[in-house]
This record gives sequence, C-alpha cells and structure tokens, in this order.
Amino acid sequence: MVKVTTLSLVLVGLLMVGCAPKEETVVTPAPKVEAAKASAPKASKELKVDKETGLVMAEGYEPVKTHCTIACHSATLVTQNRGDEKYWRDAIRYMQKNQGLWDLGSDEPTILKYLATNYGQSPVYRRAPLKIQWEK
Repeated sequence: MVKVTTLSLVLVGLLMVGCAPKEETVVTPAPKVEAAKASAPKASKELKVDKETGLVMAEGYEPVKTHCTIACHSATLVTQNRGDEKYWRDAIRYMQKNQGLWDLGSDEPTILKYLATNYGQSPVYRRAPLKIQWEK
C-alpha cells in the first residue's frame, strides 16, 4: 500500500513541471494610459461625487439614487459595473424579472442615460489581455 501525502503530490507536480517542454509566451504591452484616459470617464476629482453613495452627481443622479440605492442595493453595485445603454437596460430588465424591481416609468430613460454616461464602457482595463503564442 502506498501512502500519498500532500508533500509527495507537490513534489511530483514540481518534477513534472520541471520536465515539461518550455513554452514561449508573448505578452503585449498594456495600452498607453494617456490614450485610455482620453476616452475614459472624467476622474472622480473632476466630478462631484455624493459622499453617501459614491455616485457621480450629474444629471439623472437623483432618480438613480432613489430607485437603486435607497430601496434596493448598495451604490457599489452600480459603480463597479460599466456598460452602454443596452447593458444597463438588460440589467434593469433582469432585476425586474428576477428580483422584484418595479416599473421605473418615466424615470427609466433618465436613469439609462445617466448610467451609460457616467458608468459607460471604458477602454481602461486592469491589465492588457494576454496574447500567447505556443511553439509547434
């Protein structure tokens, strides 16, 4: 009977990795920050931000605060997401269908415009996507 320990599994794994053929990885550099900043939303220091919610205080802010953060969820759920108007409309429809969100009525277009403008898609990522070329 062979006794298998965590240490023996780790050692076998290290031996296998050490014996594996080496792959060449090619990593593309991250996009220039200046170019990304030009098309990204304005920095929070340039915009007035609500201290209570962290939401940008711009046109349409009030109905977002009322419908989203006072009654349902934290503003973090808004501020951590990015998307165009379709993305935000789909999120609203999901919440209406699955989580009991009410009809936003005449506030919906204002809310969608606010979200797409202040929390729209951004070219700024945490890191550039990796591009790997494997040897043949």
